[in-house]
Amino acid sequence: MADKRIAELNALTATANTDLTLVSDTSASETKKITIENLFQTVPTYLGLAVTPTTFTSGAIDVTTPISFISTTGTQAFTLAAGTAGQVKMLVCTVAASTPAGVVTPVASANDGYNTITFNAIGQTATLLYVNSGWMILALGSTSSNLASGSGPITA
Repeated sequence: MADKRIAELNALTATANTDLTLVSDTSASETKKITIENLFQTVPTYLGLAVTPTTFTSGAIDVTTPISFISTTGTQAFTLAAGTAGQVKMLVCTVAASTPAGVVTPVASANDGYNTITFNAIGQTATLLYVNSGWMILALGSTSSNLASGSGPITA
């Protein structure tokens, strides 16, 4: 490898935790190696948005994937457990066969300002941030036609 530039090396399209990469250590004025796992050890795994979203039809929504799909064919109750401080969670209603379609009850704190989020239509979304022992709402959204008619997820 000493006779090749980095740009001349074969490309790798996926990495394993034990794969190595180069780091220019400016404090030591030298080039060192580091595993992918050690490089990203401080990045929370739930930030890996390349994870395939999980679809839930009722019950507990996991907090280990950043995006969860809510799919209901009747009124269903969902729960969302405590996350990790700073964690972002996105909920997307992908199937809604009745109104209300799904009612999500996240773990609550005294200062989050709501108890439930109700999804009534396909395309409605909620983006949440876990802080101060509760899920704070960053955004509620919907399809453009639902938003134009004033229809979106409802909090109570």
